[in-house]
Amino acid sequence: MIDTLRQHWATGAVVYNAWLTIPSPWSAELLATAGFPSLTIDLQHGLIDDPTALQILHTIDQRRCPVFVRLAWNEPAAIMRALDRGAAGIIAPLINGPDDARALVAACRFPPEGIRSYGPVRVGVAHGVAEPAAVARLPVIMPMIETAKAMEQLEAIAAVPGIDGLYVGPADLSLSLGLPVPVDFTAPRFREALSHIVAVCRQHGLATGIYANPDLAADLAALGFNFITIVNDGDLIMKGALAALQTVRA
Repeated sequence: MIDTLRQHWATGAVVYNAWLTIPSPWSAELLATAGFPSLTIDLQHGLIDDPTALQILHTIDQRRCPVFVRLAWNEPAAIMRALDRGAAGIIAPLINGPDDARALVAACRFPPEGIRSYGPVRVGVAHGVAEPAAVARLPVIMPMIETAKAMEQLEAIAAVPGIDGLYVGPADLSLSLGLPVPVDFTAPRFREALSHIVAVCRQHGLATGIYANPDLAADLAALGFNFITIVNDGDLIMKGALAALQTVRA
């Protein structure tokens, strides 16, 4: 599953991602059934707890759809638990410099390259691999770029061996740059930051991810982003409910 994503990125294709905040395997399964090529469980701002995340991974495994985990923090134990449970990738928030990125990679790699403890209780079943080298190659590792400090250290972060891409958190990045939320994706300073991230990722052969929406997707893809989150499960329900009510009230 995860090799398919890497192949898409290698050919220049854009992968569209759905964001999971609702603590329900059913809503996750609906998005996978709709045809999304990847999903992300949000453990930072979403309402999903650890047991429910495991249930989602169990459910989506049957759909052959890679599931990422956006961590609550760049913390080794949480990274190892997510990977051992079968997460296809890790998106780590608030990476401010190369030391943070190296710590992220180390938590995803077994000794001597890293500090990850070997215990593939579920990953061996879910992905059919058990050898340390094979298990370590599985996850896509994406530091989040969402602070002014990270922008200052961008090239050093991108140069850290072992990462597969950078993922932009637009709201936090906008706030950190002294810009407003909701994010104005057309603001010159914000646009300049996005263009710089794309350029650095291209230079280092990395995927370039961002949290966005369907209206922004074409523009961001043209800018060079190739891993674009376009829906959030909670937003889909709210917008659908509002649209239905407006229709009957009209």
